[in-house]
Formats: sequence, structure tokens, C-alpha cells
Amino acid sequence: MAWKGKKMTNTVPKSNKEKTRELTLLAMFIAIIAVLGLVPSGLGSSSLGFIKITANIEATIIHIPVLIGAAMLGRKMGFYIATAFGVVSLIAAFIYASPFFIYPWVSVLPRMIWGLMIFDVAQFFSKRIKNQYVAFGIAFFVLTLIHTLLVLSLLWTSFTMVMGYDSLGQAFGPYITFLITYLVPVASLIEAALAAFIGGVLIVRLKAARARQERDEE
Repeated sequence: MAWKGKKMTNTVPKSNKEKTRELTLLAMFIAIIAVLGLVPSGLGSSSLGFIKITANIEATIIHIPVLIGAAMLGRKMGFYIATAFGVVSLIAAFIYASPFFIYPWVSVLPRMIWGLMIFDVAQFFSKRIKNQYVAFGIAFFVLTLIHTLLVLSLLWTSFTMVMGYDSLGQAFGPYITFLITYLVPVASLIEAALAAFIGGVLIVRLKAARARQERDEE
């Protein structure tokens, strides 16, 4: 029991078994992110986590295990998983020669901020929409768009430096043109749709399997 101001709340400490299970899942999600982000696909200069759609469109699925892990394990673990995603992105930028992402405030910082949002946004929709497939599908679609906006906002800074512009203002027009030329808005919508469909289905199934396992162990 713990006191919060004038209110008394019951806090049940996690058992060692629960802590071990959470750490195991954390390690599993980070391992999946590392494989998707770092292992080459063999289809060009990209990793397994990128799906080639057209010559100018590549959609990533690396964010999907981040969404699932954070929505399952909570805000704290979500922060760790998303930070790992950022670090993997930073390492991959050097491996695959992606100069816009070699700066930590572009590759890591937006993922850290994003990681703190995932659990709460997922819970918001889960509590208000009865069909959990739909609830998590919508949550993951929205969260993917938020992730894209966070990354692209900071990518503007690295684009300015890499392309040699004197200021963010001077680079703004060319940056927007760059995004449109490489169909980034289209790729972002595809990524959001993939997260909604794949992630929405997987998390409901995984949560159900986890609940069954916990009941069997009681």
C-alpha cells in the first residue's frame, strides 16, 4: 500500500517470475529489431526491415515489434525498446551509408520520445473500442504517423547539414521537394497500414497467449 497525496493506492510488487518473463520479452523484441535493422536483405543496400515497393518507395517494418513490445510491456519497457530501435537505426546508418541518420538526435532522440507515447496511446484506444483488433490497428496506425512526423521534423536538420545549406529556412523548400520526390508521404502511409494490419493482429494474439500462460501457471 502506498500513499499518493490524500489517496491510498494498492501497489502489488511483481514476482521474480514476472520480472524474468518481462526481461525475456524485452530481450526478444530488441533482438528482432536488431535483426530487421542490421541484417542485409540481399536485395540491395538495405536491411531485412525494409520492403521494396517501387524504385522510389521503401517501407520499413522495423517499428512494428517496437509497437507490439511497448503496448504489451508498458511505458518503461516501451522506452527501452524504442531506444534500442534508435540505436540500431544509428548503427545501420553507418553500415548502409545513410548520412541523414548518422546524427543521434535524428536516429535516436525521436524514437526515445515516441517510446514514451506508445503504451498510453494503445491503452486509450483499447479502452474505448470493444473490438481489440480494430482498437490496436487504429492505435498503431496513428502511432506510426506520429513516429514519422517526429523523425521527419528532426531529419530536416541533418538534411540541411548534409546538403550544405546555410540555414533550416534555406533548406526547407528543397527538403519538402526531396520528401515528395522519394514519395516519403506515400511510404509513411504504407508503413502505417502495415503496422495497423500486422501489429494489430499480432498483439491481440500475443496478449491472449500470454494471458493463457499466466493462468496455466497459477
